[in-house]
Parts: sequence; structure tokens; C-alpha cells
Amino acid sequence: MALTIYSQADADLDFLRSRRVAVIGYGNQGRAHALNLRDSGVTVLIGQRPGKSFEAAVADGFAPLPVAEAASADLLILTLPDESASQTYDGAISPTLRSGQALGFVHGFNIRFGFIKPPAGVDVVMIAPKGPGTLLRTLYTQGKGLPALMAVHQDASGSAKQTALAWAAGIGSTRAAVIETTFAVETETDLFGEQVVLCGGVSALTK
Repeated sequence: MALTIYSQADADLDFLRSRRVAVIGYGNQGRAHALNLRDSGVTVLIGQRPGKSFEAAVADGFAPLPVAEAASADLLILTLPDESASQTYDGAISPTLRSGQALGFVHGFNIRFGFIKPPAGVDVVMIAPKGPGTLLRTLYTQGKGLPALMAVHQDASGSAKQTALAWAAGIGSTRAAVIETTFAVETETDLFGEQVVLCGGVSALTK
């Protein structure tokens, strides 16, 4: 199957600049997405509970909000660990989620395996940078970009792909390449690479 690859010319960053984006979680990926989007002129909210990550967001000039409050944004980017994302979604996001909003994921796990089940009226998209958040941020500040995978799981608005590409442009990934895929393929190839090759094959080969 031929790959569909997108670049700067395919994305309209102004589409995202006219909306509010909430980054839920301020860890390795969350911090990079939030800073890059803010530097790209996007209005960014941070949803983060008190703790080390909360303090890091404050140090970076953000005013973190409770997740339930940040969840009023137009695009919610979930950067939480796979094992806890569904709990946060069920407790703080799902109760106030409304038609017309978009849910963004940086990994397909919770959608692929059904731990998060968004309602029909919400766009569900993914931008998965192919590297750690520190590298995503460093390349952005150098005027470069980290390639990313893009997927649309649910297009309720008719503009889900436009949202995803604008997000990819905001973090700098369209400067490199954005490759279209599916939530299932991204999840399964990522798990295979990490759990079979890195954590299984390489160690066995070393032995």
C-alpha cells in the first residue's frame, strides 16, 4: 500500500490558531507539544494535577488548570501514560465532552484496545511523533521537525484531518514528514518494536 505523506504545504496552522487547545498532562510529550504549539501562535491550556509536572508547567509560563476545566477546549491532546489515560478521561473529560470538540492522541493504544470510547459527535485524531518529546522540542527550536504519524479514527465534523495536520504543523512535524496511518497500525507496530524487538529481540541477541 502506497504511503500518503504530508508536508508544510498541506497544513493550515491558522485553523488551529483560531481555536483553544488543551494539552492534558505535562510530561515528556506533553511539555514538547505545549511549548511548540504556543511558540507557533496557538492558544494552549494545560490540564495537570498538582505535582512535579504542574510545577514544570508553571516554570514554563503556563497556568495549569484542573483537567475537567481544561477539557472545555476545542482540541484536547491526551499525553498521559497509557495505563492511566482512561481513568482521567472517564473521570474528568467524558462528563463534559460535547459535540464539535476533538480528541487528540499521541499514541493509539487506548483507542485501539477500547479503553477510551469517545462519543459519536467528537473528532478523534492522532499525531504520534517518532521520537521522545525532548527531541521534538529541540528540533523545533532549531527550525527543523521530527517526523510523525497521523491518523483519523473518527471524523464527526468533516475537518478532523485538517485539525490533525494543523496540530502537526504546530509542533513542527510537517517540516519533516507526516505519514498517514491508522490507530491500529500505529499501536501494533509501536508495541512490536518496543516489546518484541527492543525489550525481547535485542536482549536475546545480546545473550
